[in-house]
Amino acid sequence: MRRIALISDIHSNMAALNAVLKDIHEQHVDAIYCLGDVVGYGPQPVDAMATVLDVCDQGRVICGNHDHASIYEPIGFNAEARQAAIWTNKMIKSGPLGFLTGRHKRWKWLKSLPSSFAEGDVLYVHASPRNHMEEYILEEHTQGRSYLGEDPQQLLDENFALVDHTCFVGHTHRPGVVTGDDYNWHGLPALNYRWTIDERKTIINVGSVGQPRDGDPRSCYVIFDGES
Repeated sequence: MRRIALISDIHSNMAALNAVLKDIHEQHVDAIYCLGDVVGYGPQPVDAMATVLDVCDQGRVICGNHDHASIYEPIGFNAEARQAAIWTNKMIKSGPLGFLTGRHKRWKWLKSLPSSFAEGDVLYVHASPRNHMEEYILEEHTQGRSYLGEDPQQLLDENFALVDHTCFVGHTHRPGVVTGDDYNWHGLPALNYRWTIDERKTIINVGSVGQPRDGDPRSCYVIFDGES
């Protein structure tokens, strides 16, 4: 299998994206996939879209909830995220000169992004297998806790039922691995930053390039070679 870099949740943060791409280049990967939220929050949505469109494999970029909200209505967003989505929409819209500036091409591309794709028994989504753009799969769910009122057991049961073997997600900005046999959460320090694929089903969160929320301010991404 090819050596693939998996990035997610860039959120218009070009300083972070450029740093990650520099590191990816040094890792000699064969392809780059993006699991969504290219835009939202950050100040450089046009540059982020242009860069992702340029460096990622065709058909291997997913629409995240902030990408969707920046095109359509940011329903269900808090005030800060909503304001950012509305501002982003103004920045990335094609406009009358869009064909000359490339904005029409990027706008059309963002609108056409899929919500998921699969390669063999590996599924790629932004948020979760059963709700591709909105649902969080968190460490708290593996501990039987929920802040949004959902049943953690049902959430894990139904999501793992949709995974053939391996699923990569983003969305939470908190990297880690959930194993399907015991519903345990495995954080990066405990894993020593490496996970070896075995017979168990797994849902693997690749973390965030542009806005980490796991207590570590460094950008995070994953390199996947089919085995680890």
